[in-house]
Amino acid sequence: MQITTTKIQHAQLSKVMLGILSALMLPIANLASAQDDVNEKSQTNIEDVIQIFGNKQVLETATGSGFVLNNAALEQFEFDDIHRVLQSVPGVYIREEDGYGLRPNIGLRGATSERSSKIALMEDGVLIAPAPYSAPAAYYFPNISRMTQVEVFKGPSAITYGPNTVGGAINMLSRSVNAKDGGELDLAIGQQSYGKAHGHYSKNIGNLGLMLEGVHLRADGFKTLANDNNTGFVKNEILAKARYEFADDPYNQQIQVKLGYSEEVSHETYLGLTDVDFTKNPYQRYAASQNDKFDWEHLQIQASHYIEFNPDITLLTQVYRRDFNRDWDRLNSFVSSRSIDRILAAPETGLNERFLRILKGETDSLTADETLIFSLNDRTFYSQGIQSKLSWDSKLGEADMTVDAGLRIHQDQVERLHRARYFDMLSTRLVYAGQADEITTSNKDSTIAIAAFVNSKIQLGNLHTSFGLRVENIDGESNNYLAQTQQKNSDTVVLPGAGVFYQISPELGLVAGINKGFVPNSPGEASDIEPEESWNYELGLRASVADWQIEVIGFFNDYSNLKGSCTFSSGCKTELDVEFNGGEVDIYGAELSANGQFKFANGLSLPIKIAYTHTQSEFQSSFDSTFSQWGNVSVGDELPYLPEHQFNLQVGLTGENWQLDLAYKYITEMSEAAGTGVELAGVVTSDISQIDLAAWYQINAALKIYAKLDNLTDEAKIVSRRPFGARPGKPRQFIIGAKYAF
Repeated sequence: MQITTTKIQHAQLSKVMLGILSALMLPIANLASAQDDVNEKSQTNIEDVIQIFGNKQVLETATGSGFVLNNAALEQFEFDDIHRVLQSVPGVYIREEDGYGLRPNIGLRGATSERSSKIALMEDGVLIAPAPYSAPAAYYFPNISRMTQVEVFKGPSAITYGPNTVGGAINMLSRSVNAKDGGELDLAIGQQSYGKAHGHYSKNIGNLGLMLEGVHLRADGFKTLANDNNTGFVKNEILAKARYEFADDPYNQQIQVKLGYSEEVSHETYLGLTDVDFTKNPYQRYAASQNDKFDWEHLQIQASHYIEFNPDITLLTQVYRRDFNRDWDRLNSFVSSRSIDRILAAPETGLNERFLRILKGETDSLTADETLIFSLNDRTFYSQGIQSKLSWDSKLGEADMTVDAGLRIHQDQVERLHRARYFDMLSTRLVYAGQADEITTSNKDSTIAIAAFVNSKIQLGNLHTSFGLRVENIDGESNNYLAQTQQKNSDTVVLPGAGVFYQISPELGLVAGINKGFVPNSPGEASDIEPEESWNYELGLRASVADWQIEVIGFFNDYSNLKGSCTFSSGCKTELDVEFNGGEVDIYGAELSANGQFKFANGLSLPIKIAYTHTQSEFQSSFDSTFSQWGNVSVGDELPYLPEHQFNLQVGLTGENWQLDLAYKYITEMSEAAGTGVELAGVVTSDISQIDLAAWYQINAALKIYAKLDNLTDEAKIVSRRPFGARPGKPRQFIIGAKYAF
């Protein structure tokens, strides 16, 4: 039976969810009640279960590559930007955009970084993209300041989550309810009128635990407009949790409810600079971007239930709903067919010079062709569903076995209403041209997806193995209200994966794995567009010597079809939201991570972390494409925005109640296009060499002060030229703050 999203109301979906939950729990509950012995209540709680890697030992014997940034690592440099947080993780690719990480571009093992749309982004084990199936681009991202752990995993483990399994997944853990009453207040100020106010407090009343958390971040921006308009941002977020543990319950049942509201107003633009103007002043903004503004609101509600039927069988169920509304009013184009990226790429060619002077506000608009078109992009999203994971610990002969089985029923939707508004440049100001707004896009995409997985882990002596299978049925529907068309698509995919870890000696282990990678099509795509599919392989060594942990892994992603998605941020001006087949592509490389410390007799220690990634990519066929990042591709062409070398070094000096830290990042240049015949063919970004410093001092048990200096050398490099011209990363910024625990 086919169910369309227009026929399912929220109340009906809730009934379906509750019915499925009851059906899942009833036979298991009967099985548990039939058992004679009921064991003592365990200390496991919901936060433990939603972690991918629950503890250090699990990570050391994992059958796939993974990386965990714990709370201490997140507080080390006090980064608010997820890009900077992840720079110490091998196999992660970043393309900066606004300098603050407001709209992240994150890729894993070659999966494109464009709006983080090809990786599974999660908070507390739940997908957080505005519409993970219908419109996965990460225009929303939670405040990393309120997270206590970030988990990055690649390889066979990826099939447990999805829907995107080509690269891997990132799971962020929000702050849990503290078992002890108390909290912390974090206040900071800095350059660019930076300000942070972050506080949380937990209160326990019997078996009920409550937590309230709030974050305020702001900055006036590091770019300047001639009229001194704001180029910064303000972000606010409030989160509440309530957790109840049933008293004297032999099944250790727990219920947790999470409510959150967040908002952002940022005066961001897609308009960059010519290379010449970037060299003169990389932090200037042209007058045509003076009205650009992005604002959004996000609401989330999540309820979780955990039960231990016996010491070996547990069930975690999560019901979730997220609503996201965003408006981005920004410069789009001239009425003339002359594109802005072409004007900025060749500013001295023909009439380009005059159009550039209009963008700068140096010349007034005189003709209809010189009128500027602003796009008022309003989009409304929701994402909702229910997911359950059943875990069973058992024996298989002499081997220890754990089986995880899960089911997720998910629905998401995006509604787009884009309008064109017309302005003239007059005396450096944008003046309404008087022409009526024009609706350019009016559509709705929706998806219902049912996903199930089973993953077994078996340990026999020094051998750890995992075998998993994920099955998804995805039904999408697209309604174009302007063209008055409707299109439906459906796909069922089976994704296997397997991994192995063998402890060769107490110090050395071998890890290997294979899994099927998959990225589904968006609703309404043409029938000749194939889903993105790959076979992903990894092989490496994991060593633990004294205080050092080292991992070296080679990876090879064999794509049978790579997809390109045409978005405005990727440089597309027409055919927006259309996808393109890229055919066979090979992506391969190596990842190295090492962390340890040197301890000295005087009580000082020197912690060191190293991360390195080498990557190569090659198209395996020649073709001509209208996709802005490909163009006319030849065999052997490399993918854009995939650096060959990435290196990160973190060195600290730690005393009894203080610490100094230095982070050095190096990323080689990245090509802006794969082939020829497109605007940025043959153009590369700058290589990036950057140093960050941080320090903290614990005055007493309650009070800690810290200071940080981002981009010590104040390097200004071109991080991207998409969609309109060269844009810089964040300049040097000094911040000082204090944390008070109570």
